[in-house]
Amino acid sequence: MIKNDFSELESIATPEIQTETRDKDVIFIGSGKYMDADDELLKITKWIKENSPHNSEIKPEKIKYLYTTTTKKDGGRFVLGSLVLRSEIEKMVNDSCDYILFVNYKTWKELDIKHKIIQLDKILCGIFIDDMENKTKKMSVDSKEYINNLRHYGPEDVLNSSEIIDMATQRIVQQEKEERKAMKEKIKKDEE
Repeated sequence: MIKNDFSELESIATPEIQTETRDKDVIFIGSGKYMDADDELLKITKWIKENSPHNSEIKPEKIKYLYTTTTKKDGGRFVLGSLVLRSEIEKMVNDSCDYILFVNYKTWKELDIKHKIIQLDKILCGIFIDDMENKTKKMSVDSKEYINNLRHYGPEDVLNSSEIIDMATQRIVQQEKEERKAMKEKIKKDEE
C-alpha cells in the first residue's frame, strides 16, 4: 500500500488560471482549451515513479502535461483526464514527448494531494514501454480502474477518489451551464 507521507509534495500548488465561460465552451483566458501543466504535474509524476512500483518504468520527461477545460466521461462517469499516445509521424516532427496527458483544470484544482496522486497514477497506468520492440504503447483500461492502481492505493481509496472526481465534475459542469444561461439572459435583456 501507499506510504502516506506526501509532505514533500505539499508545497506544489496548482496555479491560479483565469477561465472564461463562452456560449458553447469554457476556455483559459488568453490561451484556449489547453494550458501547460508541466511545472506541477511533472513533479508529481516523478514522485509517483519513485513510489509506485507499477509505474517505476515510466519516463516523466517524455510526457507533455496539459490542463484542459474539457471534460471526459468513461462508462457514463466523469474522469479527471486522459492519456494520448503520439503517432510516429507526430514524433518525427517533434520527438520531445511520447504521450500527452490531460487533466481537467477545475476538478484538479479542487483535489488534495492524495487524490491528485491517485488520479494521476491511474492515468499513468496507461503507459506501456515495450523494451523488446523499443516502442511506447497505450494500455487499455482494466474494467473501470487500472488494477495496479487499485492494488497499490487500495480499492476503497481509489473508488472514493473516482467518485469525488465524478461528483466534482458534475457540479462544475452544472455551474458552467448556469453561467451560460445567465450570460444568454443578460444578452437577451440588453438587446431589448
